[in-house]
Amino acid sequence: MSTDPDARLWEAAGPEEEERYREILRQRVDNSPYYQLLGLEVTGLGPGWATFKMPAGKHLLNVGGIVHGGAITSIADAATGVALATLLEKYSERPVTIELKLNFCSAVVEGLLEARGRVVQKGSRIAVCEVDVTEGDRLVAKGLSTYMVLKMGD
Repeated sequence: MSTDPDARLWEAAGPEEEERYREILRQRVDNSPYYQLLGLEVTGLGPGWATFKMPAGKHLLNVGGIVHGGAITSIADAATGVALATLLEKYSERPVTIELKLNFCSAVVEGLLEARGRVVQKGSRIAVCEVDVTEGDRLVAKGLSTYMVLKMGD
């Protein structure tokens, strides 16, 4: 394994693909104040998939004392959007969420939330992705999202 701290993200990637992934991280993750507010971090990235983690701290709890559904939805949307970004044409396409359905399966009070997003189908204008959000071995939410692929300038 490489001594590069980012190698865990895309160990099998070639130099060109690695630079593309770094650019996705710069554009979509590092420059997002919202992702930083939630504590979202990319833990894996490959063609058509992405994994994120997010600590389930007190700042994410709703008045009932469980992690707010909006925070869970945010990590789900991040994982699928970045997964799709790995398949888009660099500098000429961008994904826009047009529908996101999430089934909440179990409540979370604390721990580390993880999301794995995967592209199910990508067409020229529409893409469908799925996501599992877990805490340890427990399924927290299962989702399906639809994206419009916009050409830059649209």
